[in-house]
Amino acid sequence: MCGIFGISGDKESAKLSYIALFTLQHRGQESAGIASLNKGRLSYYNGMGLVNEVFNPSILSSLEGDTAIGHVRYSTAGSSTVNNSQPIYFKCKYGEAAAAHNGNIVNAAEIKSELVNSGAIFQSDTDSEIIIHLISRSSQKDFVSAAADQLPKLKGAYSFLFLHKDALLAARDPYGFRPLILAKKGKAFIFASETCAASVIGADIIREIEPGEAAVVRGGRISFFRFAAPERKSRCIFEQVYFARPDSIICGQTVQNARYLIGQHLFRELKSLKADIVSGVPDSGTSYALGFSKASGIPYVPVFMRNHYAGRSFIQPDQKMREFTAHLKLAPIKDAIYGRKIVLIDDSLVRGTTSSKIIGSLRKAGAKKIIMAIASPPIIAPCFYGIDTPTQKELIAFRLKEIERIRKFIGADELHYLSLENLIKACGRGDRGFCSACFDGSYPV
Repeated sequence: MCGIFGISGDKESAKLSYIALFTLQHRGQESAGIASLNKGRLSYYNGMGLVNEVFNPSILSSLEGDTAIGHVRYSTAGSSTVNNSQPIYFKCKYGEAAAAHNGNIVNAAEIKSELVNSGAIFQSDTDSEIIIHLISRSSQKDFVSAAADQLPKLKGAYSFLFLHKDALLAARDPYGFRPLILAKKGKAFIFASETCAASVIGADIIREIEPGEAAVVRGGRISFFRFAAPERKSRCIFEQVYFARPDSIICGQTVQNARYLIGQHLFRELKSLKADIVSGVPDSGTSYALGFSKASGIPYVPVFMRNHYAGRSFIQPDQKMREFTAHLKLAPIKDAIYGRKIVLIDDSLVRGTTSSKIIGSLRKAGAKKIIMAIASPPIIAPCFYGIDTPTQKELIAFRLKEIERIRKFIGADELHYLSLENLIKACGRGDRGFCSACFDGSYPV
């Protein structure tokens, strides 16, 4: 679920990329990088850590030019090392280039094996590097044509940004798994994983890049072409459930509004429920809880103080770090909890370990009853398109099967999930083109 950003036509491209990546920090906290283009020459800088840890004014000043691409990384394929940070810089027969990728390529192992057997040498263990080798082996005359020639060989989820000496190229996979939007700021064209990254620098949102579509910015002009026929639209519904920022716009509405509607649907499915207060697990659970409160009339009361400097536990690279971060970031507000029946809403229940610790902290603070309500269906299948749930045994809903067993594991008095039908209804605004494989096991690819 990495974040990518690209801009062409502004002399402050690197600094604007920095601001945009800072806005996309929620999509990846392991590494950050920017590559810029100045008079046909590429410069780049990648590093491990948060955006403000990787870059300083001196580094940004060295990234000159009116075109740049940036990346924040959340690893799902490849280890958490600087070799796997992006954008990936490379030289090929078409000259210097850089690439930034969001998604997971599901036939990566097969393609990589073929490339290695034919003599290719890989510098990283990410699936993103595969497209570089494929482009280098194309028989097309120019870089853009080579990319268009080779992208159809990839299966799975990808939104790519390529920076070449004479073009900025954006491409989205034929299913549209991962987001990619187009915006404009003055004469500059912008691509980003979320609208919030364009809005923060004062750009106007134009539209999404369509599945199977590519856009090329060259010489101050933009053109579009299809490199693959669009398949069944399968945008990741987990964007609205968890990953996207509340102020980003998806399917014609803000993520905040979608989550508010989900909270209302959640109450309508649980009308007989009685409680003293409703609250959400910060921060993504807050919007759901507010919607639930509005529909139910049960007052919304915050029960946790969040440490905003602790990071997001779900996207930490290993389970020990996830548990440590979860413990560090939430502190119970005892006066709000003691002696009360609480409806606690969270966006999802993946592994269950974090929820059990959260519920345990409410118990210690004196909660009389804890009703856990999940703003999405049970996650029964791993995601192969960009979320770090690689095996079913990690998923509590698959491992324990029954809701009652899951309830006992996390320690709640009651446990309720939202139906998939109402999740799609709240998120889609009539657009049912979602990938919901994690909930129903129906994989588009």
